[in-house]
Amino acid sequence: MKLATLIAISSVPLAAFAGEPPAAPMQPTPAGDWFTGATYGMLEADSNADHVANGEPYNLVDPTVEEFEFDMYTLHFGRNLNQKFLGCDLAAYAELGYITGDATLKDFGRALTSLDIDIIPITLNLHAEREFFAGIKGYLSAGMGLAFTDYNDNYSGDGGSDTGFYAQAQIGLAYDIDENWEIYGGARWLYLEDLDFGDNGVQLDNSIGYEIGVRYHF
Repeated sequence: MKLATLIAISSVPLAAFAGEPPAAPMQPTPAGDWFTGATYGMLEADSNADHVANGEPYNLVDPTVEEFEFDMYTLHFGRNLNQKFLGCDLAAYAELGYITGDATLKDFGRALTSLDIDIIPITLNLHAEREFFAGIKGYLSAGMGLAFTDYNDNYSGDGGSDTGFYAQAQIGLAYDIDENWEIYGGARWLYLEDLDFGDNGVQLDNSIGYEIGVRYHF
């Protein structure tokens, strides 16, 4: 009886050895070459609206105009190029944005009307980033494309839309949360001077703002 028991016990590891090896623990899927992300930012832009308010169609006596303040939302989709330039990893991406803001016209400090402006830019961009330490990276991006504008003059009731050239650049810091997710934040410069906001003659100067974002690599 003892001999049979010993044989049975000793056969267990032999059977395990002869069978399939135990499955390896599952590993997280490494990040691929593609990525998608989104940002939110706040921008301010100077304009010539104070000069416009002092002429047609307003003819204000003591015109003042608050600066245009914009909220900016973007979505982007791109791919790592698996190339380096000056030690930086390169990527390319397409971005769709939505920029909305207004400015109030005043005469002797009394608000008379406001101009509402919406801008939808579509751009192709080149992105370069370099890791400094422990998942913290610096980045630079630049791109250009078209912007579709829509405006409404709450004084005259006029409104309209147009299409113009658009360019932008970004600089900031990013942090890798894990192999797939990263967060980032920095400054964004917008080229707006070619955008037309109708017969009211309002023009926007280049704008600089700040933004935060998140990106997923897959």
